[in-house]
Amino acid sequence: MGNIKKINYTIFILIPIISLFLGCSSPEKTTESKISDIKIYKSGLLFFENSDYDKALVEFESLFLNYPFSSLATKAEIMSAYSLYQKNEINKAINKLKGFIEINPKGNLSEYAQYLLAMCYYIQISNKGRDSSLNKKALNYFKIIITKYPDSKYAKDAKIKIQYIRNTLAVNELIIGKFYLKRKAPASSINRFKFILKEYQNTSVIPETLFRLNEALLMLGLKEEAIKSNAILNYNFPKNEWAVLSKKLFKINSKTEKNYGLTSRINNYIKTIFD
Repeated sequence: MGNIKKINYTIFILIPIISLFLGCSSPEKTTESKISDIKIYKSGLLFFENSDYDKALVEFESLFLNYPFSSLATKAEIMSAYSLYQKNEINKAINKLKGFIEINPKGNLSEYAQYLLAMCYYIQISNKGRDSSLNKKALNYFKIIITKYPDSKYAKDAKIKIQYIRNTLAVNELIIGKFYLKRKAPASSINRFKFILKEYQNTSVIPETLFRLNEALLMLGLKEEAIKSNAILNYNFPKNEWAVLSKKLFKINSKTEKNYGLTSRINNYIKTIFD
């Protein structure tokens, strides 16, 4: 999953960063030192453009170590991090970027460093149902971009990714809630469903979440609360498939509640839905 995302978003990152850094090669040749750092930097860019990230990394790190006061040193540091990103050495890239941001909290390069840091977590986000800690870290770092740099070239893309991550986190919560529901633990599932409705509004799973909440509430005999939840579902998503299923659920409940007992019938209905 991570590799796919990396391929999709490499072009987006590459265009602005290369155009930014190609323009940084000063033509000044007043001293041997400046000639040397410029040559190293250009060599690193050439290796990078040819996808030889190992050699590019060597050049950029050499420049930073040997010419720490050069005007190209900070640019070389960012390109080192980007080379590590391309080499899939994500943890090393993260450490380098965090250090850079701490020392350079402002400026165009800091904006890009923040974006690349967020991308380092984004390409690692978990599959459905797995640990979501990386998703949350990516979300937090993208939020920093739209808060701290709302007018930057990276803010628009950050907003798109935030919505995707929020939806992924909501799906993960829904999966867990459905697991509890299937295991006849409606109270635990209700906590998950209500958390989704509170924290992940405007995500794609809201209709199903409301439906599953109806199921769980009916299992506990909380019919009045289920009716309220169902009303929200039908008002906001009247033609959604989950609204249709919810209507059927309440019809089954009203027809069978008197004769067979609410909990037993709802359990049987849920079994047919999952199976």
